[in-house]
Amino acid sequence: MPPAVPACAYARVGLKPHSLDVQALLVRIPGVRVQKGVYVVPYHALEPFDAILQGHGIQIQSASWASPPPDPWPWEVVKSLLEKEGEVRPEFLAEGYLMAYQKEALSFSAARLGAHFWHPTGAGKTCSAILWSVLVPGPVVVITRAAARFQYAREWEKYTTCRPYVIRPTSTMKKKSETLDQYLQADEKRHVVVAAWESLQLYVDKLVALRPSAVIWDEAHLGKSSKRWESLPLLELPENPAEAVKLAAAQDSEARSRGGFISDKEGERVMILPLDNTATAAARLARSSWRRCATTATPVKDRVRDLWAQLDIVEPDAWGSATCWLDRYADRKPGMYGGFDTTGSSNLEELTGRLSKVTHHIAYATTHRQLPPKRRQSVYVGAEDQIPPSAGFAKELKDAQRRGATAVLEVKLAEAASRKRKAVLGIIDDHVYAGGKVVMFTGRRKDVDVLGDLIRKSESVKAKGASVWSAHGDNSSEERSNIVLDYMAHPGPCVLVGTGDSFGESLNMQDTDAALFVMLPYTPGQIRQWEGRFCRLGQKRPVTIYYVIAEGSVDEHVADILIRKLPAVEKVAKDEELAAARDVIAGFDSTVNNEEFASKLLGKIARAEAQTASEDDLEEDWE
Repeated sequence: MPPAVPACAYARVGLKPHSLDVQALLVRIPGVRVQKGVYVVPYHALEPFDAILQGHGIQIQSASWASPPPDPWPWEVVKSLLEKEGEVRPEFLAEGYLMAYQKEALSFSAARLGAHFWHPTGAGKTCSAILWSVLVPGPVVVITRAAARFQYAREWEKYTTCRPYVIRPTSTMKKKSETLDQYLQADEKRHVVVAAWESLQLYVDKLVALRPSAVIWDEAHLGKSSKRWESLPLLELPENPAEAVKLAAAQDSEARSRGGFISDKEGERVMILPLDNTATAAARLARSSWRRCATTATPVKDRVRDLWAQLDIVEPDAWGSATCWLDRYADRKPGMYGGFDTTGSSNLEELTGRLSKVTHHIAYATTHRQLPPKRRQSVYVGAEDQIPPSAGFAKELKDAQRRGATAVLEVKLAEAASRKRKAVLGIIDDHVYAGGKVVMFTGRRKDVDVLGDLIRKSESVKAKGASVWSAHGDNSSEERSNIVLDYMAHPGPCVLVGTGDSFGESLNMQDTDAALFVMLPYTPGQIRQWEGRFCRLGQKRPVTIYYVIAEGSVDEHVADILIRKLPAVEKVAKDEELAAARDVIAGFDSTVNNEEFASKLLGKIARAEAQTASEDDLEEDWE
C-alpha cells in the first residue's frame, strides 16, 4: 500500500503579524491555505505568494519545506531503474527507440507525485506514461476512453511483461471470462487495471480499494468537469437552543454519513453532498493513489476553466477548490441569467508560470522534426464499443456468396468497418484539435456519407473551424481529384473521408498527419497502394497510419496476417511501400491467388466460429 504522502511538494511559511486583508489576498491563490497559523503553500504557488508579500512589505518569520520539490533525474538514472525492475522489454530501452522528448518527459516526471504530459497526438505519450508508472512498485490503474481500453492494454503487453486486465461490461463477458476479483487475486508481479472514463463511477469502489501506486489519466481532458457537489437547503434551526443543537447535530451526522458536510455561510445553512458522477469518482481515485500522471494532446478544448479538474486529479487540493480557482483564473462572475459565468480568463501569466512546473509540454513542431516518416498503429475496438452494423449487409452478403470468397470477404470487412464509427471519431477529434490533417478510408459509400456528416457536426471541427470533404465512387474522378487538390493546399486542420477504392490509388496525399484504414486492406497490393498515398516523394510531414480492428470480427483474422508481419517485411524487402512483399505479408505461397487466400481465410474464420459455438453449447448442456 502506498504511504500517506502529500499530493505535491509544499512549504510551510510563518509570517510576521499582518492584516486580515493580506491574509485574504494570500488564500485567494488556489492551493494556499492556513493551517495552525502557518501558511501551507504548494511549490508552484510560491512565486505569486512571494509577490504579495513583497507588495505589502510582509516579512517571513519561518519557512521550511514540508516536502521539497524534486529535481529532474538524468535519463541514465531513469533507464537504469527501469532495467533493474525488469518489467520493460529491453528493446524499448535500447538506444534509438525512445525520442529525445520522451526521455526528457521521463526525466522531468520520474520523482514527481503528479505530472502532466501535454504531447501532440501520435507523439508516443502512451509509452511515456507506461514507463513512468512502472518506476515505482505497486498496482497501476489506467483510465482512458472506452474505445481505447483494449488498445491501451495491448500497449502494456507490447512495452512490458505485465498482464493487464481490461474492465468491460458484465453483459459482454463470456461465462468463463476472468473477473476483476479473480485477476486481483492472481499471483502477478504487478496488477494493471484498465478502465474507461465512461464507466469509472461504476467501478471506482474496487479501484480505490486497490490503493494504486500510480494512476494514468489518459485523455485527461475527458475529466474536465468540476461539478462534484450538490447543495441541499436545510430547515432553519429552531429558536430554542437545545432543539437547535439537536437538529444541527442530526443534520451534520447525516451529511457525514453521505460523504458530505454542512456549509453555513452568511447565515444560510446548506448540506453539501458529493454527486454520483465521473468527476467525483475521478477525485476519489486520485486521492487513493500515490502518484498520478495525466496525458492529453488537448488540455484546453474550450475554455481555461477546463483545466481545474485535470490539475486537481493529478495534484489533489494543490490547486484549491473549483470556486477559488475559477475566481482567479477564469474571471468567474455572476451570469447574465443567474448562476456564474466562467467562460473568461484572468491572471494567465501567473497560471502559465505555475503550469510550467507540473507539465511537460511538447509542441507539434518539435515532435514533427523527430518522428520517423511513417508509423503504424493498430487500434482494437472492443465488442461493447462497436455500434450495430449499417443496414443492408444481409442482402449484400447473400449476393456476394454467388460471386465467390473474395466478394464475401470484402462484404465482411465492410460490415466490420461500419461498426467502428465511435472509435474513429475519437481519434479524428484528437488530431483535429491538434491542427492535423486526417484521411480516412472506409468500405461503403453509405458509411462515407454518414461519417462525413458526423465529423462535420463534431465538437472538434466546429471549435477549430476545420474543413471536411467526403466522396466516393458516386463522385466523378474529376471531383475527387479537385477534393485532393483542395486537401493538399489546406494548412489544417482538415479531414477527408472516402472509400479505399475511390482514393486508394493514383491520388497523392503526402501532406497528411494521420491516415485511418477503417476497412482493412486484405491484400499486399492494397497495403502498398493505400499507404503509398501518404508515404512518397515529397512527403511533407510524418504520418501515423491507423489500422482500426473490430474485436470478434473478420478484422482480427486479416490483421493477424497483415499487421504483425509488416515490420519484418520492410526490413527484409527493403521497400517502404511493400511493393514486392505480397507473399511474405499474406503468409501464403506465391502460387496462391486472392480467391484462394480469401477461401482459406474464411474457412479459418468459420472453424473459429464453430469452435466458439461448440464451447457455448457444452457450457449450456453442463449447466
